[in-house]
Amino acid sequence: MKKIINLLSLILIINIFIFISLVFLNYNNTFNILPISYAKSSTDSNDNYNLILDILKDTNKNNLKKYAQYIDITFIEHIKNDTTDKVAFTLSLPQQLSFVAIYNKISEGKYEFYCTLDDLATIDNLYFYNNFLVVEQTDSTSSTDFTRRKFLEIFYYKNDTYISIFEKNLDSTKIIKKNSSKDSEIKEVEVSSIDFLNGEQTRILCVTTTTKYKENDYSLNPNNELIELDKKTNKTIYEWDEKNKNFYMVENINYK
Repeated sequence: MKKIINLLSLILIINIFIFISLVFLNYNNTFNILPISYAKSSTDSNDNYNLILDILKDTNKNNLKKYAQYIDITFIEHIKNDTTDKVAFTLSLPQQLSFVAIYNKISEGKYEFYCTLDDLATIDNLYFYNNFLVVEQTDSTSSTDFTRRKFLEIFYYKNDTYISIFEKNLDSTKIIKKNSSKDSEIKEVEVSSIDFLNGEQTRILCVTTTTKYKENDYSLNPNNELIELDKKTNKTIYEWDEKNKNFYMVENINYK
């Protein structure tokens, strides 16, 4: 009888051990997975707050948890041109510090963390182009170079992360410094249109118009704020170099 009791006790201990192991394994398998209830748009700030905390944990940004209540979050359920069933969350702090957290959709109810894009300005648009991820951004922080800037940045997935491999201004304004106090201030405005070309080679067409203005002398012309000094258009084609993993210029034409 004593042997039977000892045997039953041993079986019970083994079953408890197996149960604990299964629970632990299940926890590890679901780590970094968001329930779909968090992904839905919600007016409940508590839901967004909890979601932000989960994403900060997934992206290893625990240092930002103290700012979680100030973070704006946007859910992109369908990324344009995506063929791999991914979703994205854009998170932005008031100081124009933004990043993107990308998740794989593993089922209708859950998403698994994939990777991040860091050190972004205000995010305007996000989409795929072939194997690249394109992010259109706005940087409204005045600097020594630009007073205003909208730009496009292209990322390539390499070694389990997205790296920036191309950047082009879409709409920017900068002030050219005066040579003396008597000189008029020169404003340079650059506007670009960008097209991704179809074909065997991965190519980008950039058509850029750069216009220089100076401050108007209202005593001579009271109607205009600025006087156009110079205007030129440049057409540039960039081609993807698979070996070196970058875009290089293959054509450059200047027009007056």
